[in-house]
Amino acid sequence: MDAKVVVLEDLISSRVASLGFQLINREIAINALKNYSSEKLNSTKQITAGAELDQLLTDNTSALRLAQNLGADLVLHVSIASLGSEKKDYEDKDLSVRTVNLSHILRVSYKIVEGWGGGAFMGDTVRVGKTTRFTPNLTTQDSDVINELLDEASLKVCEHIGKRGAVIAAGVATRPNFVKVTISPRMTDLANLPITVPKIEIGEDGKPVVRGQLTAAQAMDVNVDLDGVSIGSAPNSFNVPPGLHKLRLSREGFRDWVRTINCFEGQLLEVSLQMTEAGYQRWKDNTGFLQQLENNRKLTDAEVKIMEGKAKLLEQSGFRIDIQNKSTNTPLVAPEIKLFK
Repeated sequence: MDAKVVVLEDLISSRVASLGFQLINREIAINALKNYSSEKLNSTKQITAGAELDQLLTDNTSALRLAQNLGADLVLHVSIASLGSEKKDYEDKDLSVRTVNLSHILRVSYKIVEGWGGGAFMGDTVRVGKTTRFTPNLTTQDSDVINELLDEASLKVCEHIGKRGAVIAAGVATRPNFVKVTISPRMTDLANLPITVPKIEIGEDGKPVVRGQLTAAQAMDVNVDLDGVSIGSAPNSFNVPPGLHKLRLSREGFRDWVRTINCFEGQLLEVSLQMTEAGYQRWKDNTGFLQQLENNRKLTDAEVKIMEGKAKLLEQSGFRIDIQNKSTNTPLVAPEIKLFK
């Protein structure tokens, strides 16, 4: 029935449009995203990008997230629930009469969900049928019976939606505003313990002093996927629909972090991203000199110069080190530890 799904979609779309809705066609949206995605992929990945994205968008939550990105108020799911046939054969031997009735029965279910939160708005199942009678003197060949049933089913679905137009309009009017969620990734080692570096401050005498393992390392440029669609990189704040969503954080050198979260206004997510073995080894190779610093030891001018040079090298190789001025609370080298791709 795969080919008939396209037929049903066309029939539904044309009739829903006549009810006053502005439609965003699924196929057009997917093709637009395929083109957008392929621009970001190298030539070896472009071949499978379209198929992977199409598979991704067949998932209910991904379709919901697509609707949110496009600003759709409602998502209409329509599916062919069943198609069956029933044959009744009647024969009267005394009258030498035989009649065969062949009935085709199609059930189509539909559901309307909120485009901003995914809550079920309304839904139902429609049943349509067609019966063809055969006698010894009359035989009918009808190759278009399924299309006729789909046409009738789409008409009934749209009649249902049209009768509930006032309910739909009232529901859309109560659409909630997006909420602000802040995501702050933190780095953990192979044992899932926080990764820290010595905190270096400017003392009262103006000399840099090592204060110990007090500064946590933060992963930067972490890709954020909400319900299967990328919404940016963290650490950052995002405006998202309230309610339950599937969140995925991914970053080279770290294991993916996947959770289902309940988004609300002002939410702060401090996420612990665990490094992979390769990522952790790279971190140790680049920051080994920091771990050798002694606590509460004042750094000489020469050591500070060396530190600044190493910090510059780290920045070029993918890290930034925070050396904070205690009196002015301003960084001497960079605002945070940063791990680049």
